[in-house]
Amino acid sequence: MATRTIKDVYQEAIIEDFKSLVYLIEWLVYEQKAATMDRDARNIDVILTKYGPTLNPHIAAYKAKVEGQVVPGKTQVGRRQP
Repeated sequence: MATRTIKDVYQEAIIEDFKSLVYLIEWLVYEQKAATMDRDARNIDVILTKYGPTLNPHIAAYKAKVEGQVVPGKTQVGRRQP
């Protein structure tokens, strides 16, 4: 049986609408460059075990950035309003 990749988990998370997992993977891969989509999905478990709840503020800030929300104490990032 082939090893599941982070990309496999990411695609499943999109289909199943697990937004927190989608944001976690995007943040780890694109913002932090701590993983790549072709890596073994178990790397996510290792990162969560090691850093756990300390990731929550970072993921919340990334979610706000992606969705164009205002984060207290931060400059708004996102789409311009017409």
